[in-house]
Amino acid sequence: MSELPEGWAQITVGETGQWGSGGTPSSKNKSFYGGSIPWIRSGDLPDGPIVAHEIGITEEGLANSSAKWVPEGAVLIAMYGATIGKLGISTYPVTTNQAVAFCVVNDAIEPRFLFHGLAAKKQDLIEMGQGGAQPNISQRLLKAVDFPLPPIPEQRRIVAKVDGLAACTARARKELDRIPTLIARYKQRLLALAFSGKIIGKRPSKGKAFDSGCWDVPDDWDWTRFVDVAEIASNLVKPETILDLPHIAPDNIEAGTARLLPYRTIAEDKLISAKNRFYPGQVLYSKIRPYLKKAVIVDFDGACSADMYPISVRSGLNPRYLLYWLISDDFAQFSARHEGRTVLPKINQKALNATPFPLPPLEDQTEVVRRIESAFGWLDRLANEHAVAAKLLPKLDGAILAKAFRGELVPQDPSDEPASALLERVSVERAERAASARTRKSNTKKDRAMVAKPVSTRDQLLDDCKNWPASGLTYEDVAKRVTRPYHEMREALFELLSEAKPQIVQAFDPDREMLVLQRAAA
Repeated sequence: MSELPEGWAQITVGETGQWGSGGTPSSKNKSFYGGSIPWIRSGDLPDGPIVAHEIGITEEGLANSSAKWVPEGAVLIAMYGATIGKLGISTYPVTTNQAVAFCVVNDAIEPRFLFHGLAAKKQDLIEMGQGGAQPNISQRLLKAVDFPLPPIPEQRRIVAKVDGLAACTARARKELDRIPTLIARYKQRLLALAFSGKIIGKRPSKGKAFDSGCWDVPDDWDWTRFVDVAEIASNLVKPETILDLPHIAPDNIEAGTARLLPYRTIAEDKLISAKNRFYPGQVLYSKIRPYLKKAVIVDFDGACSADMYPISVRSGLNPRYLLYWLISDDFAQFSARHEGRTVLPKINQKALNATPFPLPPLEDQTEVVRRIESAFGWLDRLANEHAVAAKLLPKLDGAILAKAFRGELVPQDPSDEPASALLERVSVERAERAASARTRKSNTKKDRAMVAKPVSTRDQLLDDCKNWPASGLTYEDVAKRVTRPYHEMREALFELLSEAKPQIVQAFDPDREMLVLQRAAA
């Protein structure tokens, strides 16, 4: 471990507060579920504040399981499976299942500092997971992990800085997530301009649209039919005769880009149904409705799915011009209209042949293709840059946390009380409580009768709760009756609530819409 900054102390995760975990009411008993008690599972942890829950359990479910109340401001972490290391901070009292560990922090640490500290160690925690297909970390392993602790004022400065930077990266991520959709829309807009002549600066003239729904094209362009410019060259063969040939299916083509994705051979795909032979220079087009806008030009021979058309172009047509027409929104709309219905699973050959086709002179086709591919190239570079940036953002978040927990994110203040001093006080108080508990256990009834000893916070709470109303009291009401320091009250209550057979329990009062403390039923 590298040397800690001045005023910091090295502790373990277990020393950050009182740790525990929950439980799951039996799913066989429907009366245990559907209640008003919030119940959090590992998949519910949002890596941020917990502001909502999906499942509620009943008082009966709580009483008949290991689930227990977790107060507001506790830090929660997932311990099992694919969600291992996910985090949350409770913003209202909740219960949890056994896959979630929780920590009610002590006076030496800010909850959000512990939250960010565990987030910084997430990858380490994942690697600690044991169990093969179902990795998990135990509380014992988690609590033994080293944890650097700055003074409280510095913790607050770090939390404020990390939260501010995290908000910036979150905004950046939101904006980045919009880019793929914008790129796809821009490509379709370019194609719409291309097949009206506008992409090459030509002005459409009225009177050149021959079919309902067709738009005007320039004077030297014509509207024709697909069958007049291209031919579907279907040639079905048995797969056993072409085992070594490449096999292209709709899944091997990226929609809307005319890009061929990785593929395998007929033998590798273990195919048994007949396939369409294709040859270099042909256009492969998916005729299946869910796979519209999937087309590609091949420069090799092979076989394609029977759900694809191998297309050969006639003289006077640039095959790449046809390719971009086939992946355009305009062609998809035309083909749907000319087959009569939009719900057909496939585009039949008759409908495809009847589809209108905007045909420019060959030199215009070439220029349209050049403009499309130039613009698509720029957009593809932008998409690649987006992919790189999207991968860097999580690394940036990790770098921010790493810097924070090295003491490099915010300046140190020499006037801050060292973390060691606060830890010492917390330790002394813990030792005093432990000694008091041991004394209570060892004293006989005779000793207690003969010697007057100070009443512990725990005993005072137990004695006072005998006079509590059945509806229970809020924490503030109890604090007025049992005048003890805040940290003593909190830890005494947590100890009582965590006992195997608690004498004081927490419950949610639906009338007052708040958590109350009650004496457990005898």
